Amino acid sequence: MLIDTVKLEKMALAKRVGQFLVAEQVQEERATVENVARVLAQDVSAQVREVLAYELRKCKTLAPDLAEKIARDIEAVSGAFLSETMAFSEREWLRLIPGLREASLVIVARRTDLSDTVQLKLASVGQEPTVVSLVRNDSLQLGEAAVDKIVDRFSGNRRLMDHLGGRVDLPLRVVERIVSHVSDHCREMLIDHYAVESKVAKKVSDDSKVEVLWAQIKTAGPSQIHAFATDLRNDRRLNYLLVLEIASRGCYQFMESALALEAGLPVGRIREILTLEDPPAFVRLMQMANVSKTMAPRFLQLAKRFYGKGETSLTPTPEPAAA
Repeated sequence: MLIDTVKLEKMALAKRVGQFLVAEQVQEERATVENVARVLAQDVSAQVREVLAYELRKCKTLAPDLAEKIARDIEAVSGAFLSETMAFSEREWLRLIPGLREASLVIVARRTDLSDTVQLKLASVGQEPTVVSLVRNDSLQLGEAAVDKIVDRFSGNRRLMDHLGGRVDLPLRVVERIVSHVSDHCREMLIDHYAVESKVAKKVSDDSKVEVLWAQIKTAGPSQIHAFATDLRNDRRLNYLLVLEIASRGCYQFMESALALEAGLPVGRIREILTLEDPPAFVRLMQMANVSKTMAPRFLQLAKRFYGKGETSLTPTPEPAAA
């Protein structure tokens, strides 16, 4: 096999040039070496350019034209540089971002030091891969302007809205905007974390699927209602928002069936527990059925409404100490 000695020599030179520029140097020497770096940054070999870019990723002071040349290169060359470089000011990032390839924008969106203004620029010009990377960047506090832009552009993209709904730092105003655009599972997570059940429940009750189910279930018998609940659960479409809405309309049997299916208990036992004659049993039922602490009080209210006026607490009773 032939060895490209010229390429190897250029790669070695690129490494030395990069290491020289990272260190503190007098301006005259630095200017001379930067000219060499400019030539290497245009080399026909991507490997040579990649070595140079990798070494310069730690360089805090870099000629703007050289930094931009590297940033606009192919992903294999620019990736490490874009993920770590401190050579760009906020103004330079804002000018640079619109001209970057999507793969490069994805890398920038993963950085931990993006200002609100840079986030907004990424949210404005990036396509789905970039915005997903930005939304899933848990090291950032997402700015409200960026979040609003994401919802404006991608509210019809349920997958992306679910990624956004999975964050724990959203303003309540944004939660209320996206709640009708996320999956049922994500909607429950939003309600559990942000405690906006009353507003969200109203949005869910306006959903046509609730009306369709209610039309089918309101005149059905207990066995049919249980079959409806079973089918929904098998299709992964049974959620407690739906259960609470249907139950609040008067179909308590749907709540019984849903809790029975989730807790793995007979419907008759669920009915006994919902009388609230044994308060600790109700608490255990909520735990067995994986009902969140936010939503459990609403089940308690429905139990009091349909089964009696008993009082209970949602705080588990401590087990007695072993003798």
